[in-house]
Amino acid sequence: MSKPKLPPESEVVTWLQRLIENDQLLENIQGQEIITSITDAIGQDFFIPSFGIDYISRRASAEAAGHVLGRLGLLEIISINTSISLTKGEVLRPDILCFNPESKTLVVFEVKRASETERQTVTELAGYEQELRNLLPFLGNFDICFVVVAADWSTLLTHAVGSMNAWSGKQCLALKLVSTESSFALQAYLPEAWHLTGSVRLPPEALPSIDLYLVEKSADAIDDYEDEGTGDGADGGRAEEAGTDERLPPRLVITAMDIIARAGDRAGSHGFMMLWRDVNGYGRGRWCITLCAIDPYSMYAWCKEHGLPQRDSEASLFLDSCKADIAGQTPTTIYDLANAAFPILEEQFEPEFDGDFCWQMKARQIRLRGVPTRFDFWGSLGQHAREFVCNPAVRNRYMPYMSRNQLDWTEPAVAMPLVDNLSAGVPFPGGTIKCSDVFLAGRVLGDLALAAFDAAPDKVHAARFEPVVEWAQLEALRYAIEMKQMYDVTEEIITPIPMLSNDPSKRLQATEDLANWVRTDLISDRHPFHQACFDLGLREAMLFRLSEEGSIGRFPPDRPHEAALLIRRILKGAILRMKGSQGQLLQSEGYRDLKEYLAPHLASCLDEQGDVDGVRLDAVLDEIPDLELLRAFPGTLIKGIDSIVPVVLHTVSPAFPVTVDWEWLKSGVRALFESGDHRPAVIFNQDGTVGTGRILGVGKFLSPITDPDVEVYLLDETSARNIAMKMTWEKVKDFYAERSIGIA
Repeated sequence: MSKPKLPPESEVVTWLQRLIENDQLLENIQGQEIITSITDAIGQDFFIPSFGIDYISRRASAEAAGHVLGRLGLLEIISINTSISLTKGEVLRPDILCFNPESKTLVVFEVKRASETERQTVTELAGYEQELRNLLPFLGNFDICFVVVAADWSTLLTHAVGSMNAWSGKQCLALKLVSTESSFALQAYLPEAWHLTGSVRLPPEALPSIDLYLVEKSADAIDDYEDEGTGDGADGGRAEEAGTDERLPPRLVITAMDIIARAGDRAGSHGFMMLWRDVNGYGRGRWCITLCAIDPYSMYAWCKEHGLPQRDSEASLFLDSCKADIAGQTPTTIYDLANAAFPILEEQFEPEFDGDFCWQMKARQIRLRGVPTRFDFWGSLGQHAREFVCNPAVRNRYMPYMSRNQLDWTEPAVAMPLVDNLSAGVPFPGGTIKCSDVFLAGRVLGDLALAAFDAAPDKVHAARFEPVVEWAQLEALRYAIEMKQMYDVTEEIITPIPMLSNDPSKRLQATEDLANWVRTDLISDRHPFHQACFDLGLREAMLFRLSEEGSIGRFPPDRPHEAALLIRRILKGAILRMKGSQGQLLQSEGYRDLKEYLAPHLASCLDEQGDVDGVRLDAVLDEIPDLELLRAFPGTLIKGIDSIVPVVLHTVSPAFPVTVDWEWLKSGVRALFESGDHRPAVIFNQDGTVGTGRILGVGKFLSPITDPDVEVYLLDETSARNIAMKMTWEKVKDFYAERSIGIA
C-alpha cells in the first residue's frame, strides 16, 4: 500500500487552528512520554546529577519541549498567516501566532510540509522573534515559545532546532507530522543532533587556566586614582575594611567575580574561577583569581583519541592537522571575561595576568602557597553547579553538610570536590575498590595527617602550613564523601564511618580514625593486598609526592628503603599470582605493561614449567633500586597489580527508585555497537548508578549481540560478584524494577 499523501500546508494550519480553538492541541500530540521521562529524571530525590557532555543536547531539547508543552493550553489565536511587521513594506507572516494569557507567553507555530522549505525554518523563526522583541522590548527567552511542525525532519532542520535549544537558550517544541489513512497526526520529536563522544569527564588538557594577580595599590596611588575620578575625597572603602579579618576577601573582589561569571554566561563560555589568598607568596599581592575555561580544541583531540569513533570530514581533518598547535592554549575569551572586571578592580589593585597552563598543574603549585577562598562558575558548568547545589539527593545524602551549614557552589568545600570530580573523575568509580583506588585514598589521608601534624606545634607553623592543610582537607573530603556513599549502601559494613574535622585540635585524630576505618571496615582483613597498598600510600604519601616532583633527595636514604621493602612484599605476592590470573587470561594492558617491566628481572627466577621460584624472586627484587620502585609503583606496578588482584566488592542494598532514561541508555549501547563493540552492556554499579559501557576482560569470551535495539548485556556489580547476562531491553527494565522494590 502506498504511503498516504500529506495535504497542503494550508490544510495543516487549518487543522491546527481548529485544535487550538477547541483546546485539543495538547491531547492530540502523541509520544509526550518521551519528553516527560527525561524531564522527570531531573531533580529526583535519589538522583545525584553528573556532568554528562553527551547528555547536554538531549536534556536541553527535552526541557525546552516540556516548557512549551506546558504553554499549549488555553491559547488565544492572535494571527494566522498575516504579517506582524511594524514597518511598512516588510512582511513577516508566522503560520499561527498565539498568546497564553495564564503564563503571558507568545507561541509561534511554523508548519513545514515539504523538505525544500525546511531550510528556511530557523531563519523565519529568528525573524519573527526579532519582530516580537521589537514589539515587546525585553521579552525573555521563556516568554517566546516555538512549535515547529514538519513532515520530514531533515539533518539540517534537526541540527538547527537542537542547537536553538541546547546552545541558544530557545524554547522550541519539535513535532513530526505523520500521515494516517483518514487524516494525519502529531508526534513529539526530540532533535538531539549530537554524535556521542564517549567522554565522561573533562580531560586535564582541556582545562587551561590563567592567574589574575591583584596587586594592592599604595595609599597614594589609590588617592591619585580617586582624584582623577570623582575627586570627592572618598577613602576607596579602606575605612570600611579597617579592622576586618584579612582572611576574608574585599567586597570589591567578590563583586569582580560576579561580573566575570555573568560575562562568561553572556559570552557563551564554559568555565570556573577560584579566588585564593596567597599566604606564602612573593610580594604579588594577597589575592589572586585563577580563571579556567574549557578548551574545545583539546576536547576534540581527546575525544578523537579516546572517545567513540567519528567519521572523518573536511573539518575534522583540518583540526587533526593543526591540533598540536591550537590544543591546550587558553582561549582568548577568558582574558576578555577578566577584563570586564578591570574598571572596578583598578580602583584598589593593579591586576596582572600570569601562569598560562592547565588547571591540574596549577593546582599542584597553588597548594603550597594559596588558600582556596571562593569559587564561581559560568556556562554549562555554572548550570551544573547550581543544579547540583539545589538537588535534594545532594543536600540530604551526598553532601549533607552543605544544607546544615548553608553552603553553596561558591564555598570551597562544595566547589572543590565538584571541580576535581569533573576533571579527575570520581574516587572509587562505580563503587568498586581496586588496589590503585585504596593506594590513592591512602596517599590522600596521609597528606592530610602529615599536614595536620606539621601545623600543630604553634600559630607560626599553622599559618605557614595553612595552604597545604586546606588543600589536603578538601581532597580528603572528596574521598570521604564517596566512602560515605559506599557505607550507606553496603550491607557488610556495620561500623559507622568516622567524620573528618575542621577543628585544628581534632583534625589529626579524626584523620587517623578514618584511616583505621578504611583499613578494617571498608577493605577488611579479607583483602590483604588492598590493605598493604592502602598502608603504603598512607605511610609514604610525602615520599611519593616528592618522587613525582623529582625532589626525593630531601629525604634520608633509609626512608625510601623502608617504602621499597613494602613495595617488594606487595610485588612478590602479585608476581606469584600472575599465572592463571584474570590479567593473564585476558591479556589486559595493565598486565602486559607489568610483565614487560618485570621481564628483565624475572628471567633468572623461572623454572622449566615457567613457574617463579619464590626464593630466587626475593634476591631479584632486592636488586631493583629503591628509587626505581618508588617511581614505578604509582603507575605501571599498581595498574598491573589491579589486573591480578580481584577488586573488593560488597553486597549493596537495593537501589533507590529513580526514573531512568532508557532511550538514552539504548542510544549509548547503539553507539558502542556501531563502533565495533558487539558486547555492549547496561551496567548496574556498586554505587547505585546505571550507565552503559564495555564489558572489559571477559567480554571477548561472550557471544555477541545481533541487534542493540532488541538485546543487550546486563552487567550487575551490586553483589559480591560481577554477573554478566545477555537479555532483552524489557527484561533489563524488569531487573531494575525488581532491584528497587521495597525502597521508599
